[in-house]
Amino acid sequence: MEDTRVRWERAFLEALEYDTWGQVEEAIEGYQRLQVAAAAEYVENVLQLSMTRRDGIGKLAGALKYRVQELQSSAERGVGLVGMKSIKPFMKDMIISDATFPLSGIKPETILGVGPITPGVTTEQTRPDFEEPAGSSDGTLRGPPTSVKRGDTTLTVFIEKWGLKDATPYEEVRVVTSVRDENGDVLEAVQETPIGKRTNSNYFFFENTVYIQTPLNRLPNNAAIFFEFRHWKAKKQKKSCKCYCYLEMDEIRSGPVTLEVYKKPPNYNRKKKPSLLSIKPFYLHLDLTVEERNF
Repeated sequence: MEDTRVRWERAFLEALEYDTWGQVEEAIEGYQRLQVAAAAEYVENVLQLSMTRRDGIGKLAGALKYRVQELQSSAERGVGLVGMKSIKPFMKDMIISDATFPLSGIKPETILGVGPITPGVTTEQTRPDFEEPAGSSDGTLRGPPTSVKRGDTTLTVFIEKWGLKDATPYEEVRVVTSVRDENGDVLEAVQETPIGKRTNSNYFFFENTVYIQTPLNRLPNNAAIFFEFRHWKAKKQKKSCKCYCYLEMDEIRSGPVTLEVYKKPPNYNRKKKPSLLSIKPFYLHLDLTVEERNF
């Protein structure tokens, strides 16, 4: 537990220093990494913490998410740099004590969209359906995997933004994530983000976390993770795939990733070389967290 606390405190202080000096991109990256880790612990309780300590971690994840939103879009979330600095003492005592989170009004379940998993209780996010129904405005994202064993390696994907040459024509845009084998067959439940937000003519922001349900060590070596840019066509009353990206197993490592964007239709079996959607440098921006579970 102390090792986790020390690592989280170090990561927080590093991101806070970037934030203090106005290095926005570096601060966002640091906060996002910690937010993903804290949110996963809040939901899954790998460290077997009391609900009081777990709630503090959830509030930390919520505050980090709000601060990232403030830095990315100048939105007012009531946290600010002063609020982040007030969290410093909490980082020294969290996990190992019932430290009180210093910011009020932070509600983890509302901000993160997930709540703590109680052992023995099946929730909407952990039910064993293979394919999720489409159409919900809230998306069909699942919580952290519950079948992880000691020694398994998990992958968490933070979907930040998707760049396009011209993003203005598209409405109700979502990212659909699927894990597929070399034949293009789905290996686990397909997940769909809530509707993204267009911030300018070139980018849609999603800021969603996708928990890959199957540990990496249990996936075939030739598997790949696909990301599809889907939007709503009002005239045809249906969803349509505009473009896609994919991530192969040997490309998976912790840290920021930018993926090339290819023309539809998705080539799930990858037997043909895909064609770039545009020669202009627009990508899908992700942040990956690869973690070996030692519990």
